[in-house]
Amino acid sequence: MTAPRPIVWTDVALLPDVRQELELHAEVDARREDTLEGIERADAIIAGSRFPGTAATFRLAVRTRVVARVGMGFDRIDLAAATADGICTINTPDAPTESTAEFAIALMLATARRIVPAAAALAAGQWEQGPPLLGRDLSGRTLGLVGCGRIGRRVAEIAHALGLTVQAFDPFAASLPPGIGRAPSLETLLATADIVSVHVPLSPDTHRLLGAAAFAAIKPGAVLINTARGPIVDESALLAALDDGRISAAGLDVWDPEPPKRENPLLRHPRVVATPHMAAFTHEGKRRSHRAAVAGVLAVLQGERPAGLLNPSVWPSRRGSESVP
Repeated sequence: MTAPRPIVWTDVALLPDVRQELELHAEVDARREDTLEGIERADAIIAGSRFPGTAATFRLAVRTRVVARVGMGFDRIDLAAATADGICTINTPDAPTESTAEFAIALMLATARRIVPAAAALAAGQWEQGPPLLGRDLSGRTLGLVGCGRIGRRVAEIAHALGLTVQAFDPFAASLPPGIGRAPSLETLLATADIVSVHVPLSPDTHRLLGAAAFAAIKPGAVLINTARGPIVDESALLAALDDGRISAAGLDVWDPEPPKRENPLLRHPRVVATPHMAAFTHEGKRRSHRAAVAGVLAVLQGERPAGLLNPSVWPSRRGSESVP
Protein backbone atom coordinates (compact mmCIF):
# COMPACT_ATOMS: atom_id res chain seq x y z
CA MET A 1 0.00 0.00 0.00
CA THR A 2 1.41 3.39 -0.99
CA ALA A 3 2.08 5.74 1.90
CA PRO A 4 0.05 8.98 1.82
CA ARG A 5 1.87 12.01 0.45
CA PRO A 6 2.83 14.60 3.05
CA ILE A 7 0.89 17.86 3.08
CA VAL A 8 2.70 21.21 2.89
CA TRP A 9 0.48 24.08 4.03
CA THR A 10 1.47 27.56 2.88
CA ASP A 11 0.20 31.13 2.92
CA VAL A 12 2.84 32.08 0.33
CA ALA A 13 1.99 32.32 -3.37
CA LEU A 14 4.89 30.15 -4.47
CA LEU A 15 6.36 30.74 -7.92
CA PRO A 16 4.76 28.25 -10.33
CA ASP A 17 7.91 26.30 -11.14
CA VAL A 18 8.90 26.15 -7.47
CA ARG A 19 5.45 24.89 -6.56
CA GLN A 20 5.66 22.26 -9.31
CA GLU A 21 8.95 21.07 -7.85
CA LEU A 22 7.35 20.79 -4.41
CA GLU A 23 4.33 18.94 -5.82
CA LEU A 24 6.61 16.18 -7.07
CA HIS A 25 7.03 15.18 -3.42
CA ALA A 26 4.04 16.54 -1.51
CA GLU A 27 0.48 17.79 -1.67
CA VAL A 28 0.36 21.59 -1.48
CA ASP A 29 -2.42 23.24 0.54
CA ALA A 30 -2.26 26.92 -0.41
CA ARG A 31 -4.22 29.33 1.78
CA ARG A 32 -4.79 33.05 2.23
CA GLU A 33 -2.83 34.96 4.85
CA ASP A 34 -5.94 35.48 7.00
CA THR A 35 -6.86 31.85 7.59
CA LEU A 36 -5.36 28.82 9.29
CA GLU A 37 -7.89 26.46 7.76
CA GLY A 38 -6.40 23.04 7.09
CA ILE A 39 -3.29 23.59 9.18
CA GLU A 40 -4.17 20.63 11.41
CA ARG A 41 -3.42 18.35 8.43
CA ALA A 42 -0.06 19.92 7.59
CA ASP A 43 3.15 17.91 7.82
CA ALA A 44 5.08 21.07 6.96
CA ILE A 45 4.40 24.81 6.76
CA ILE A 46 5.91 27.39 4.42
CA ALA A 47 5.17 30.70 6.13
CA GLY A 48 5.04 34.24 4.83
CA SER A 49 5.78 37.46 6.68
CA ARG A 50 2.36 37.65 8.38
CA PHE A 51 2.07 34.03 9.49
CA PRO A 52 1.00 33.95 13.16
CA GLY A 53 3.67 31.58 14.47
CA THR A 54 2.31 31.46 18.01
CA ALA A 55 1.95 28.68 20.56
CA ALA A 56 -1.79 28.62 19.77
CA THR A 57 -1.08 28.08 16.08
CA PHE A 58 1.38 25.28 16.81
CA ARG A 59 -1.19 23.58 19.03
CA LEU A 60 -3.46 23.43 15.98
CA ALA A 61 -0.66 22.16 13.74
CA VAL A 62 -0.56 18.77 15.44
CA ARG A 63 1.23 16.98 12.58
CA THR A 64 3.69 19.67 11.59
CA ARG A 65 7.36 18.72 11.63
CA VAL A 66 8.87 21.85 10.09
CA VAL A 67 8.03 25.52 9.62
CA ALA A 68 10.00 27.29 6.88
CA ARG A 69 9.88 31.08 7.03
CA VAL A 70 10.29 32.60 3.57
CA GLY A 71 12.87 35.33 4.16
CA MET A 72 15.30 36.17 6.92
CA GLY A 73 13.13 37.67 9.68
CA PHE A 74 11.41 35.30 12.07
CA ASP A 75 10.19 37.72 14.74
CA ARG A 76 6.59 36.54 14.16
CA ILE A 77 7.60 32.96 14.95
CA ASP A 78 7.56 31.98 18.63
CA LEU A 79 10.75 29.95 18.46
CA ALA A 80 10.43 28.74 22.05
CA ALA A 81 6.91 27.43 21.39
CA ALA A 82 7.99 25.68 18.19
CA THR A 83 10.94 24.13 20.00
CA ALA A 84 8.75 22.96 22.88
CA ASP A 85 6.50 21.22 20.36
CA GLY A 86 9.47 19.64 18.56
CA ILE A 87 8.91 21.58 15.34
CA CYS A 88 11.99 22.35 13.24
CA THR A 89 12.03 26.03 12.36
CA ILE A 90 14.06 27.36 9.46
CA ASN A 91 14.47 30.59 7.54
CA THR A 92 16.18 31.52 4.29
CA PRO A 93 18.88 33.93 5.44
CA ASP A 94 20.91 34.03 2.23
CA ALA A 95 17.99 34.69 -0.10
CA PRO A 96 17.36 38.41 0.62
CA THR A 97 20.99 39.49 1.06
CA GLU A 98 21.69 40.99 -2.36
CA SER A 99 18.23 42.49 -2.83
CA THR A 100 18.14 44.14 0.60
CA ALA A 101 21.71 45.41 0.39
CA GLU A 102 21.07 47.03 -2.99
CA PHE A 103 17.87 48.59 -1.67
CA ALA A 104 19.63 50.08 1.35
CA ILE A 105 22.12 51.71 -1.02
CA ALA A 106 19.22 52.90 -3.20
CA LEU A 107 17.66 54.63 -0.18
CA MET A 108 20.99 56.29 0.58
CA LEU A 109 21.15 57.63 -2.98
CA ALA A 110 17.50 58.69 -2.96
CA THR A 111 17.85 60.65 0.27
CA ALA A 112 21.23 62.17 -0.63
CA ARG A 113 20.12 63.32 -4.09
CA ARG A 114 16.53 64.34 -3.19
CA ILE A 115 15.18 62.10 -5.94
CA VAL A 116 11.62 61.71 -4.63
CA PRO A 117 10.79 65.43 -4.21
CA ALA A 118 12.51 66.20 -7.51
CA ALA A 119 10.38 63.67 -9.36
CA ALA A 120 7.23 64.95 -7.61
CA ALA A 121 8.03 68.56 -8.52
CA LEU A 122 8.66 67.73 -12.16
CA ALA A 123 5.45 65.67 -12.37
CA ALA A 124 3.62 68.72 -11.02
CA GLY A 125 5.03 70.88 -13.82
CA GLN A 126 7.77 72.56 -11.78
CA TRP A 127 11.28 72.80 -13.21
CA GLU A 128 12.99 73.04 -9.83
CA GLN A 129 16.76 73.27 -9.43
CA GLY A 130 16.86 75.46 -6.36
CA PRO A 131 18.16 74.90 -2.81
CA PRO A 132 15.40 72.43 -1.77
CA LEU A 133 16.82 69.90 -4.23
CA LEU A 134 20.49 70.53 -3.59
CA GLY A 135 21.94 67.08 -2.90
CA ARG A 136 25.05 65.55 -1.43
CA ASP A 137 27.59 63.12 -2.88
CA LEU A 138 28.00 59.80 -1.10
CA SER A 139 31.67 59.58 -1.98
CA GLY A 140 33.90 60.72 0.85
CA ARG A 141 31.27 60.28 3.54
CA THR A 142 31.20 57.78 6.41
CA LEU A 143 28.68 54.96 6.53
CA GLY A 144 27.93 53.47 9.93
CA LEU A 145 26.42 49.97 10.00
CA VAL A 146 24.37 48.96 13.02
CA GLY A 147 24.92 45.22 12.63
CA CYS A 148 27.36 43.63 10.23
CA GLY A 149 26.00 40.24 9.20
CA ARG A 150 25.31 39.03 5.67
CA ILE A 151 23.40 42.10 4.53
CA GLY A 152 25.56 44.64 6.34
CA ARG A 153 28.72 43.20 4.81
CA ARG A 154 27.26 43.30 1.32
CA VAL A 155 26.16 46.90 1.87
CA ALA A 156 29.75 47.67 2.85
CA GLU A 157 31.09 46.14 -0.36
CA ILE A 158 28.82 48.30 -2.51
CA ALA A 159 29.50 51.36 -0.37
CA HIS A 160 33.24 50.97 -0.82
CA ALA A 161 32.76 51.02 -4.59
CA LEU A 162 30.92 54.34 -4.19
CA GLY A 163 33.79 55.84 -2.22
CA LEU A 164 32.34 55.69 1.30
CA THR A 165 34.34 54.90 4.41
CA VAL A 166 32.61 52.14 6.40
CA GLN A 167 32.53 51.37 10.09
CA ALA A 168 30.28 49.02 12.03
CA PHE A 169 29.00 48.37 15.52
CA ASP A 170 28.34 44.67 16.03
CA PRO A 171 29.33 43.18 19.39
CA PHE A 172 28.44 39.69 18.15
CA ALA A 173 30.82 39.71 15.19
CA ALA A 174 34.12 38.11 16.22
CA SER A 175 35.83 39.78 13.27
CA LEU A 176 34.97 42.19 10.50
CA PRO A 177 36.04 42.05 6.85
CA PRO A 178 38.99 44.19 5.77
CA GLY A 179 37.98 47.76 5.11
CA ILE A 180 35.29 47.91 7.81
CA GLY A 181 36.35 49.70 10.97
CA ARG A 182 34.96 48.50 14.28
CA ALA A 183 33.17 51.12 16.37
CA PRO A 184 33.71 50.41 20.08
CA SER A 185 30.15 51.41 20.96
CA LEU A 186 26.88 52.37 19.35
CA GLU A 187 27.31 55.90 20.66
CA THR A 188 30.68 56.20 18.93
CA LEU A 189 29.22 54.98 15.66
CA LEU A 190 26.31 57.39 15.84
CA ALA A 191 28.53 60.34 16.66
CA THR A 192 30.84 59.81 13.69
CA ALA A 193 28.71 58.40 10.84
CA ASP A 194 27.18 60.60 8.15
CA ILE A 195 24.80 57.78 7.21
CA VAL A 196 23.53 55.19 9.70
CA SER A 197 22.13 51.98 8.18
CA VAL A 198 20.35 49.42 10.36
CA HIS A 199 21.00 45.70 9.80
CA VAL A 200 20.20 43.90 13.07
CA PRO A 201 17.37 41.44 13.75
CA LEU A 202 14.48 42.43 15.96
CA SER A 203 14.87 41.07 19.49
CA PRO A 204 14.20 42.29 23.03
CA ASP A 205 17.71 43.78 23.00
CA THR A 206 17.20 45.70 19.74
CA HIS A 207 13.60 46.82 20.28
CA ARG A 208 13.73 50.63 19.96
CA LEU A 209 17.50 50.48 19.99
CA LEU A 210 17.44 53.81 18.16
CA GLY A 211 15.36 56.06 20.38
CA ALA A 212 15.61 59.52 21.87
CA ALA A 213 18.99 58.89 23.51
CA ALA A 214 20.47 57.54 20.28
CA PHE A 215 19.21 60.48 18.23
CA ALA A 216 20.59 62.90 20.82
CA ALA A 217 24.00 61.29 20.30
CA ILE A 218 23.84 61.13 16.50
CA LYS A 219 26.05 63.32 14.32
CA PRO A 220 24.14 66.48 13.38
CA GLY A 221 22.79 66.20 9.85
CA ALA A 222 23.13 62.42 9.66
CA VAL A 223 20.86 60.26 7.50
CA LEU A 224 19.08 57.17 8.88
CA ILE A 225 18.35 54.13 6.70
CA ASN A 226 16.24 51.26 8.05
CA THR A 227 15.65 48.12 6.00
CA ALA A 228 15.72 45.77 9.00
CA ARG A 229 12.62 45.90 11.23
CA GLY A 230 10.41 48.84 12.15
CA PRO A 231 10.37 48.45 15.96
CA ILE A 232 14.16 48.81 16.10
CA VAL A 233 13.57 52.54 15.60
CA ASP A 234 11.37 54.63 17.89
CA GLU A 235 9.32 56.45 15.26
CA SER A 236 8.26 59.26 17.60
CA ALA A 237 11.89 59.96 18.49
CA LEU A 238 12.86 59.84 14.82
CA LEU A 239 10.14 62.32 13.89
CA ALA A 240 11.34 64.70 16.61
CA ALA A 241 14.94 64.38 15.36
CA LEU A 242 13.84 65.15 11.80
CA ASP A 243 11.75 68.12 12.85
CA ASP A 244 14.48 69.70 14.95
CA GLY A 245 17.10 69.13 12.23
CA ARG A 246 19.23 66.68 14.16
CA ILE A 247 18.67 64.18 11.32
CA SER A 248 18.68 65.56 7.79
CA ALA A 249 16.78 62.70 6.13
CA ALA A 250 15.59 59.13 6.55
CA GLY A 251 14.96 56.21 4.22
CA LEU A 252 12.43 53.85 5.80
CA ASP A 253 11.32 50.54 4.32
CA VAL A 254 10.02 49.03 7.58
CA TRP A 255 7.45 50.29 10.07
CA ASP A 256 5.94 49.84 13.50
CA PRO A 257 3.28 48.57 13.02
CA GLU A 258 3.01 47.20 9.50
CA PRO A 259 1.30 48.45 7.54
CA PRO A 260 1.77 51.88 9.13
CA LYS A 261 -1.25 53.91 10.10
CA ARG A 262 -2.34 56.26 7.34
CA GLU A 263 -1.94 59.26 9.62
CA ASN A 264 1.71 58.43 10.41
CA PRO A 265 3.47 61.76 9.72
CA LEU A 266 6.66 60.02 8.58
CA LEU A 267 4.83 58.81 5.46
CA ARG A 268 4.50 62.36 4.17
CA HIS A 269 7.50 64.02 5.77
CA PRO A 270 9.40 66.07 3.15
CA ARG A 271 12.75 64.55 4.15
CA VAL A 272 11.66 60.91 4.36
CA VAL A 273 11.74 58.35 1.57
CA ALA A 274 9.03 55.90 2.61
CA THR A 275 8.55 52.46 1.02
CA PRO A 276 6.30 49.48 1.90
CA HIS A 277 8.75 46.80 3.19
CA MET A 278 9.94 45.97 -0.31
CA ALA A 279 13.73 45.75 0.07
CA ALA A 280 13.85 42.01 -0.59
CA PHE A 281 11.03 42.12 -3.13
CA THR A 282 12.80 41.38 -6.41
CA HIS A 283 12.28 38.63 -8.94
CA GLU A 284 15.65 37.15 -8.04
CA GLY A 285 15.24 37.47 -4.28
CA LYS A 286 11.77 35.97 -4.38
CA ARG A 287 13.01 32.98 -6.36
CA ARG A 288 15.94 32.43 -3.99
CA SER A 289 13.72 32.53 -0.90
CA HIS A 290 11.02 30.26 -2.35
CA ARG A 291 13.55 27.69 -3.51
CA ALA A 292 15.39 27.73 -0.19
CA ALA A 293 12.15 27.29 1.80
CA VAL A 294 11.06 24.35 -0.35
CA ALA A 295 14.51 22.77 -0.11
CA GLY A 296 14.43 23.07 3.69
CA VAL A 297 10.96 21.55 3.99
CA LEU A 298 11.83 18.62 1.73
CA ALA A 299 15.06 18.01 3.63
CA VAL A 300 13.18 17.58 6.91
CA LEU A 301 10.47 15.44 5.34
CA GLN A 302 13.19 13.24 3.84
CA GLY A 303 14.94 12.86 7.18
CA GLU A 304 17.83 15.24 6.39
CA ARG A 305 19.05 18.16 8.47
CA PRO A 306 17.96 21.38 6.74
CA ALA A 307 19.98 24.51 6.09
CA GLY A 308 18.96 27.55 8.14
CA LEU A 309 17.80 25.54 11.17
CA LEU A 310 17.02 28.05 13.93
CA ASN A 311 16.40 25.56 16.76
CA PRO A 312 18.97 22.75 16.35
CA SER A 313 17.97 21.19 19.68
CA VAL A 314 14.88 19.68 18.03
CA TRP A 315 16.91 17.82 15.39
CA PRO A 316 16.17 15.13 14.50
CA SER A 317 12.51 16.08 14.61
CA ARG A 318 10.55 14.28 17.30
CA ARG A 319 7.42 14.51 15.19
CA GLY A 320 7.12 11.46 12.95
CA SER A 321 9.80 9.42 11.27
CA GLU A 322 8.33 8.86 7.82
CA SER A 323 10.38 9.99 4.85
CA VAL A 324 9.05 11.12 1.50
CA PRO A 325 10.42 9.93 -1.83
